[in-house]
Amino acid sequence: MPARSLRSRVLLALCLAASCKPSAGSSCEKGEARCLDSQRELICQIDKFIETPCRGPGGCSTSEKGTSCDFSGNKPGDPCSTDDEGAATCANQDGMLACHAGRYELLPCRGTRGCVNADGRASCDTSLAEAGDPCHDANLKACSRDGSQVLSCQQGRMQRMYACRGKNGCGSSGGRLACDSSVAELGDLCDKKLEGQAFACTPDSHAVLLCKAGAFTLDESCKLGTRCTLIGSSTQCAKPGK
Repeated sequence: MPARSLRSRVLLALCLAASCKPSAGSSCEKGEARCLDSQRELICQIDKFIETPCRGPGGCSTSEKGTSCDFSGNKPGDPCSTDDEGAATCANQDGMLACHAGRYELLPCRGTRGCVNADGRASCDTSLAEAGDPCHDANLKACSRDGSQVLSCQQGRMQRMYACRGKNGCGSSGGRLACDSSVAELGDLCDKKLEGQAFACTPDSHAVLLCKAGAFTLDESCKLGTRCTLIGSSTQCAKPGK
């Protein structure tokens, strides 16, 4: 018998006799997990086990349904499997703990509904945000907390997008954002989809602005004795009281 085959059989026999247990770095299949102890889990990541904490009150447990790791108490920066990208739970009423790029990250849920765990999923109300908040959805838009701006997710952070200088500011209803841009400053950004259609008054009411090439530009300067005014759905220079 070749020495290589004999060595393999001896190793297998030793492993069975010692009831070999997997450890970090051991081979695994996607979705496979084991409890190291009541607070630690081995979870598969790209065919190899990695160790991750289970700091929540449920810890790490095993049942007929498989291995369960309560990571609700985990800290930002704790490791998670890249195979579990997007796995999330509510860390508290205002924040969601989510797995991103192999690390847990705390995402703010500043909307009125906050963070809610329901049906095994975490729901995070992101309708309100602050500039600099972490994000991962390139399509995400939110109102600033003071209602003065629309923010958008760019390069992993919420950044200022449009000013909402009108009296109604920025608001959210039924999952849709509304930005009152009836008042704008020259150069304020605007939605390119509204080019040639969106008009605004300058804050001093001395001019009418038009959305063009993604920014508000001068459309008309109001003559002496007139002011920029919204009449019905029309923005125009008119005498006060008209």
